[in-house]
Amino acid sequence: MNKSLLEIIHKNLITLWRSKFSTLAIIVVPLLVILLAGSAFNSAGLSGINVGVYSESYSSLTENILTDFEENFTITRFDSVEECSDSVKNSKAQICIIFPADLSEQGSSEEIIFYADYSRMNIAYNLIHGIESKISSKGSNLGISLAQELITALNSAKDSLPSQKTNVDLSKSNLADIEQKAVHNILLGEIENASIYLNSIYGSVNGSVVKNKINDTLEILESLNESNIEAIKNIGGIKNQSEEATLVLKELSDQIDILIANLQSVNIVDAENIVSPIKTRVESINSNSSNRDYLLPTIISLIALFGGILLASSSILKERKSKAYFRNFMTPTGDFTFLIGNYLTCLMVLIVQFAFVFLGIQYFLHIPLAGMIGGISLILFVALSAFIFIGMFIGYLFKSEETIIFSSVLIAAVMMFFSNTILPIETISSSFKNIAVFNPVVACDLALKKVISFGFDYSFILGELYILGGFLGFFLILSYVGRRITKKML
Repeated sequence: MNKSLLEIIHKNLITLWRSKFSTLAIIVVPLLVILLAGSAFNSAGLSGINVGVYSESYSSLTENILTDFEENFTITRFDSVEECSDSVKNSKAQICIIFPADLSEQGSSEEIIFYADYSRMNIAYNLIHGIESKISSKGSNLGISLAQELITALNSAKDSLPSQKTNVDLSKSNLADIEQKAVHNILLGEIENASIYLNSIYGSVNGSVVKNKINDTLEILESLNESNIEAIKNIGGIKNQSEEATLVLKELSDQIDILIANLQSVNIVDAENIVSPIKTRVESINSNSSNRDYLLPTIISLIALFGGILLASSSILKERKSKAYFRNFMTPTGDFTFLIGNYLTCLMVLIVQFAFVFLGIQYFLHIPLAGMIGGISLILFVALSAFIFIGMFIGYLFKSEETIIFSSVLIAAVMMFFSNTILPIETISSSFKNIAVFNPVVACDLALKKVISFGFDYSFILGELYILGGFLGFFLILSYVGRRITKKML
């Protein structure tokens, strides 16, 4: 069996080598893809972004915001809302921003409106998040300035209130003194007794001069009595008003005490803590990583997907088209040996292919993979085996060359579409997502990302290996069944 297996592999390699250009393309094209992708995506952010803007009147604040935008984006001003939104539709701009005319540091009653193309979901959220962050930063700076003015006013009030409290207490004390002094000590009864006494001696006095003096004294006493009565009334009114004012000042003093206590209990003295009491920061789980580092596991998975399915299906197609195909069934060599021989042939070609790919990554892109080559090799071995048997099953399933190639490309495209390559699988509806998580492309991509990007060991990729191993075993059986059915159809 070993000798037959080696002969089958040798025969398949010779058949493959007959088309030297195709063999060279199988080896070189993936290397060129990985080199071009690595060079093109060697950046950490977005580039070449054109932002369309419109406003009826560009205020100074709007101009400041646009100045900040120009550090990262190209700004294009349009003459109307329609022109700005249409620029996103015809791809002249990636996002359109409508600023209100009265945008100022005191705020605006209108909103800043974003027009984005959500069909490009992979860039829309990044753009909106980046631009909103810049606007929020500008708004936070304005809020800090306004909050600082408020804090200054509150601190001034807190500093001046104790002295005002002292003045109120002093006024209250002065009113208390006035109230205490506003007590009359004049005895009106004694004035009346003096008047009676003078009237009694008026008849016993001889001489007009003395009587005139007594009359004058009686008039003075009468006037003094009336003045004292009026003074007593006024003093009573002053006392009542003093008591009312004392109550008002006491209530005011109590309120000032409460206000001072409340102001002293406030510990926020920084305007930034008022505007942003909870601070957040986003940290990348991969420090100093560029877009190509994130893309590398996906590219490797896609090369394995298309390389494995297309090479295996075309290999089976060539075998079925060859004149020796019928003689192969007449030999004593079993069908399983032929199946394994075809599998090993494709696996050897793909191993050579990935050897060139990894050499290019190491020496041209300067991405160190030597320390993780064991984990990568294990993942690719299981993934390539699964994709090869999928391709072999397709090769046995159809007869015509066109149908096999079309089916191979279509199945590979479906697997790619229901993975994280174009859109995240989190955007798929829940029913399809439950199926997509078992996609071998998703499993291969996730396993490679864990090893390449995060440096995880084998224990963290067992789940993905089980999925790929399940596809390997399932399509191995289907490929064997397909070969047996093809044999009966001859």
